[in-house]
Amino acid sequence: MTDHTLDISAALREAHLQHLEASLAVKAATKPGSKNATTSKPGLNKNKGNALSD
Repeated sequence: MTDHTLDISAALREAHLQHLEASLAVKAATKPGSKNATTSKPGLNKNKGNALSD
C-alpha cells in the first residue's frame, strides 16, 4: 500500500471509531435511568442484585 492509501485507511478507521463512540453515547443518554459513565463509580448500583449475596 502507498502512504496515501494508509492515510485514507487511518482516517476511515478514526471516523468509524468516532461514529461508534457517538452512537454509544446517544444510547447511554437515552436509556431510562442511565447515569453518566464518567461520573458513576463501579459497584454503587444498588438496583442490580449480587448473585453471591442472595
